[in-house]
Amino acid sequence: MNSIFIDYHCFMGLMDSNFEGWQRIVVMIHILAGVLSLLTGMIAIAANPKGNKLHRRVGLMYFWAMFVIFATALVMVTTIHFNLFLLVIAIFSFYMAFTGYRALKRKKPNQVNLLDKSFAWFGLLSGVFLVLFGAYSMIFKPNLFSIILPLTFGSILSSNAYRDILHFRKTEYSKMWWWFHHLNFMLTSFIAAITAFLVNNIYKWVDIGNYNFIFWLLPTVVLLPFIIRWNNHYRKKFKV
Repeated sequence: MNSIFIDYHCFMGLMDSNFEGWQRIVVMIHILAGVLSLLTGMIAIAANPKGNKLHRRVGLMYFWAMFVIFATALVMVTTIHFNLFLLVIAIFSFYMAFTGYRALKRKKPNQVNLLDKSFAWFGLLSGVFLVLFGAYSMIFKPNLFSIILPLTFGSILSSNAYRDILHFRKTEYSKMWWWFHHLNFMLTSFIAAITAFLVNNIYKWVDIGNYNFIFWLLPTVVLLPFIIRWNNHYRKKFKV
């Protein structure tokens, strides 16, 4: 799998004479931000999702690490080497982190700002583009990776962005909506980040042939029960 998301091969590529100095810096920043996002994400989860001081501090570090990953990924795919996997994961994971973070700031309808609306439209258009790219690949470039990846992530991204757009138009929000929005979207972002790390590194040690797709599903399989459990727990606690 030819990708440069927190990848050993990309790290070794920093020594490649074909890399410009600024390109090496961008890639290194991307790798370090990726490692930081994984560490802070795990700490934020372990700190208890109730919003204590440690959770808030490392959660903010996680958000900005995801922003750096997103920004450096866009630079890399447009100036260094185009990579579909990197592009899809970067857009998807940061959108989830962004809207999950902003949920804490826009608990009421009048707290929605232009940045919220603009990024929701960006997410919607990006998701639609990915779906169309997947459809194009299905017809003209039959390749399982270039079909399933953009169709799956594009559909999830566009549908969630569209829900956000509709949500902004409401005059009243349901009780504690922001809590569950923050919880679910930040964890979805973290799942995407772990998936990216795993599928770019696991094959150096483990290769199970046609069953390698398991590594794509493993983070979701492991973390989804926790998301469901936390949702049920806090719905009972908040009586919603």
